[in-house]
Amino acid sequence: MAWVAHHWGKFNLKNARITLDIQGQENLAHTPAIFVINHQSMLDVFIMSSLLPPKTFPIAKKSFGYIPILGWFLKIIGTVLIDRHNPTKALEGMKQAQKIIESGLSIVIAPEGTRTPTGELQSLKKGAFYLAIQTRLPLIPITIVGAYALLPKSSWIPKRGTVKVYIDPPISTKSWAIETISSHSEAIRTIFLNHLR
Repeated sequence: MAWVAHHWGKFNLKNARITLDIQGQENLAHTPAIFVINHQSMLDVFIMSSLLPPKTFPIAKKSFGYIPILGWFLKIIGTVLIDRHNPTKALEGMKQAQKIIESGLSIVIAPEGTRTPTGELQSLKKGAFYLAIQTRLPLIPITIVGAYALLPKSSWIPKRGTVKVYIDPPISTKSWAIETISSHSEAIRTIFLNHLR
């Protein structure tokens, strides 16, 4: 399925005439890991599919599963779909993600929870950081710059162009604690903002 995801992502970007300018690609080799991305556009799905190493499972909100073609694709590649409006089911989804991590695989998650409606970085939810504390896996921030301009939330047809992708070195989470989770979240948000600026 990793092969399918990789080539489907590349195929869609190529058809849309979108190229990637990637910095720090060598940091993808540090797996297993929790990859955290900012969420600018629906293009993020194809960017991550074409980019991330095999044995990486996405976490996405449940509503993505209902989008024609995209929903089918997400289910085929084993995406963990989180129902953010149902706390019990959301917890079940996060437990499923934890099991994936504990089996030696990686996950990718967008801590903003949903696409930015304005292009500005939103506040980060804590789910990815709790998973990091529970599993002690390194966190690797991936910042996507320019995808919003090519396909904002209000549009379904992307413009052609280049998206910059910054992949930062892995951040150790071995000393993280629940009490300091807000500071860790803010540190990741600062990394995103520095690249976005």
